Amino acid sequence: MIFGIIGNTGKKNVKPVLADIITFLQDQKIEFLLQQELKKFLQVQLPKKHLCSIRTLVKHSDMIFSLGGDGTFLNTAKIVGRKQIPILGVNLGTLGFMAEVGPDEVITFINKILNNKYKVYSLCVLEAKHSGSEPIYGMNDIVIDKCSSIKMVELEIFYKGEHVIRFYADGIIVSTPTGSTGYSLSAGGNVISPYSQVFAITPICPHTLNFRPVIVPDDGEILIKTHHTGMVRITADGSPSMTYKSPTKFFIRKADYTVRVVKDIDKTYFQTLSNKLLWGADQRKR
Repeated sequence: MIFGIIGNTGKKNVKPVLADIITFLQDQKIEFLLQQELKKFLQVQLPKKHLCSIRTLVKHSDMIFSLGGDGTFLNTAKIVGRKQIPILGVNLGTLGFMAEVGPDEVITFINKILNNKYKVYSLCVLEAKHSGSEPIYGMNDIVIDKCSSIKMVELEIFYKGEHVIRFYADGIIVSTPTGSTGYSLSAGGNVISPYSQVFAITPICPHTLNFRPVIVPDDGEILIKTHHTGMVRITADGSPSMTYKSPTKFFIRKADYTVRVVKDIDKTYFQTLSNKLLWGADQRKR
């Protein structure tokens, strides 16, 4: 197995974690490839065969370590794209919901991988299209909202051709189960098991009391129309963003590929909720 290592060069603690990983892999005589930009964090000089561009790394790796936070993990998922390479997220940030392996756990987890004591889940991806433009993809969510204005946008939603609702709001979030604990949760959306075959449609500050988040099967297309005049923005996983003149239409559906994520065989989704989001914690006992 060849491990690829991609990291967020903006994380201060990437240096010691990278040193631990490389020392372990070298001691075990395990092949690995390192993102060229991480060279400046190395404490020892590596043979040139280990350093390469991200493109070369993705081409030749059997599994990729993503060193950073959830944002780094999402960026790694975009880089991997349709190649179906399993990704292990190592959390160097704060929350680390997707990148759930901590710096002090990484060597233990690599040992689990070498002993085949891990699991790989295939998680769905959203595809969003605008007429005449290339599609964009989001593992977490697609957000359509107002652009450079304090005014609300008028939105209309259709699912499988059936009218759902027309309303005013700051915007709308369409999230995958994986993304349900992100922006959608902050906007009042539901927590959804990442292995459910559904999408969540969550309004952002709707100017109505009778529209709540909606869960729909992921086998249908969601059409979102904007009716006001002005500019609207569409964003996938926080970036990239594109702006369009309203009124316009956006088509959102399940992409034709998945992202493969490496998980600890000894941890469950609800344990992660408890640890990362303080699920069920009683504040009175503090």
